[in-house]
Amino acid sequence: MTMAATLGGHRPRPSATVVILRDTHPGIEVLLTVRPEHFRFMGGATVFPGGAVAEADLDPRWAAASALGPSEAAAALGGDDPASALGAFVCAVREAFEEVGWLAPPAAAASLGRTEADDPERFLHRCLELGLTLATDRLVPAGRWVTPLGSPIRFDTRFFLADAGPSWEPAPHPEEVAGCRWATPAAALGELAAGGSSMAPPTIEMLHRLGDYDSFAAAAAALEDGAPWPASAHSPARAGSAGTPQGRGDRVTQLSPLVAVVLAPNPGVMTGPGTNTYVVGKDTGPHVVIDPATDDTAYLDAVQGAAGEITSIIVTHRHPDHVGGVGPLVRRTGAAVRAWGADAAGDCPVEPLSDGAHVMAGALQLTAVHAPGHAPDHLCLLLDDDIPGTGKPSLLAGDNVLGEGTAVIWPPDGDMRTYLESLKRLAALDVGRIYPGHFHPLEGGRHIIEGYIAHRRQRHDAILKALGAGPSTVPEIVERVYGDTRAELKQIAAHTVLAHLLMAEAKGRVLESGGSWASRPPA
Repeated sequence: MTMAATLGGHRPRPSATVVILRDTHPGIEVLLTVRPEHFRFMGGATVFPGGAVAEADLDPRWAAASALGPSEAAAALGGDDPASALGAFVCAVREAFEEVGWLAPPAAAASLGRTEADDPERFLHRCLELGLTLATDRLVPAGRWVTPLGSPIRFDTRFFLADAGPSWEPAPHPEEVAGCRWATPAAALGELAAGGSSMAPPTIEMLHRLGDYDSFAAAAAALEDGAPWPASAHSPARAGSAGTPQGRGDRVTQLSPLVAVVLAPNPGVMTGPGTNTYVVGKDTGPHVVIDPATDDTAYLDAVQGAAGEITSIIVTHRHPDHVGGVGPLVRRTGAAVRAWGADAAGDCPVEPLSDGAHVMAGALQLTAVHAPGHAPDHLCLLLDDDIPGTGKPSLLAGDNVLGEGTAVIWPPDGDMRTYLESLKRLAALDVGRIYPGHFHPLEGGRHIIEGYIAHRRQRHDAILKALGAGPSTVPEIVERVYGDTRAELKQIAAHTVLAHLLMAEAKGRVLESGGSWASRPPA
């Protein structure tokens, strides 16, 4: 289970991305660029043009050089601060011009030099000198992605759609872009699935969102929204593994040549957009299914369709949102159920997995890692050779690491001290990509996990500091530590606060009496 909110972490940097589209006879195409290999952040990855919002992008003088004013920009982005909202639009136009030569309006490109876009302050001055008005009203807000807690670099990115028009072609900046190409969303996702490219989760998400539309107008009308991602459980139909539109409960996303995910139709406060059910294996061989979550028929049809022959069903832990589909899938396939310990999982007998044991899908091997804390029976799984060229295994993390927010540690089933020990062990494995039990995959596994550890330490210190006011109940501590959190999430946070207190009690740092907690006096 997950607390579906990001609680803490260093502040993400505002940024903007432009998804440039064109209408063609086969259907809509999107401009994809490749970042130079030597770039520290996502070198070699396939991305859309974009970058961080600069101080000059927020200059109030842009109100005189933009088709949208600050208040109109704020309204388009769902009520953001007006200056920040207009800055996101300006940044999007400036970055697209700098990287690939796209500018709105197109005629302005003849007056502005590309090198001027390298310097945001100079770009503003030239637009004012020339009396140019950026056509910011041609950008269609299409979502917002905040890099998850624990990432080594965090961005709060606004996504915009832009129409390239019938004749425009990109002119990539050689220092910013290693290459660019037009592709249909389906072709781009097919290349990703075949291992021919690497993409960050928001790029994959946007391509899936675009896959249902055959024109810029249709995509813009459907996706015009400044809401945060992931809102997958409420988004339009998503392209399936074979390019066929799928319904909400049976969406299949190929995340790598070896890993696909089917999002279970069980969204909620504790599950985010739903539980991720992973299908692991090679195209031509048998597959392993991890955490079939519900008994929904369409969803199970999608799992079977993505997997073909299923050799094993692995349960990361026995919480209801991870085992609800185990029994029905066993009855459909006869596959063996593997989990930590011999207790039944989803009313099915289990073949126990020990720490370090291997599960095979043809020639493909998964390695079990017992990582308790969120639950006593919690397993993670290591997968080698998943992301070509990284030299690092991927981690199927269950609920120990999430794509958004932090895991709830809910005593007595959850134990904070054990959880932190498990995180330290996982960090030492130096994994690359993380496939979480909820929300989206994460890159930079060791940094993510170390960020989780640091976040828990910060929370622990804050909870102990909250006891400085004297003996306090758990709800009182929650109000001091999670004061700006929504009410329904505070109720969930109370369980994690209790887990921290129990860990501190075991270390002799706090005392409990009659439901109140206090710092233990020094000996």
